[in-house]
Amino acid sequence: MLEFEYAKALAEIIWKENDTLAEERIQTLQSIFRRAWYYQERGMLEEIILGFVQKKIKMIQQAETKGKLQEIGRPPKPVYNGNGFIPGKYDTEEEEMLVWSLTSLKAPLNDPAYKRYEELFCLLLPEKAKDVFPEMYEKNQEKAA
Repeated sequence: MLEFEYAKALAEIIWKENDTLAEERIQTLQSIFRRAWYYQERGMLEEIILGFVQKKIKMIQQAETKGKLQEIGRPPKPVYNGNGFIPGKYDTEEEEMLVWSLTSLKAPLNDPAYKRYEELFCLLLPEKAKDVFPEMYEKNQEKAA
């Protein structure tokens, strides 16, 4: 599935006429997909990887400057502000969750990081959250009502 998304996005960039940023778009696309394939090799959920890729492709297509493309191509680096994590302007919730997942395999997450992971999991995988994080799932259901 990722290969199809890559080929489709690459074709759209190549066939767009008069795009002075085509080369930069291709480089950013390649950077995004290298990470996506890395996540895939690590056994991360395909639906989360695909969500991250699709959002990044849209950002790449809409970017108007080389600087924005460079920012879009960077991995997420959420900043802790003392109350919680704030994602970067071009971060996706999906990739942030993937990064937290990989980080948790190397060492236990501290409390704020765990809460952020739990929040993202419940947001992105609500049906699975019922079983994995029932308390957070219930809170989210109450908020939605």
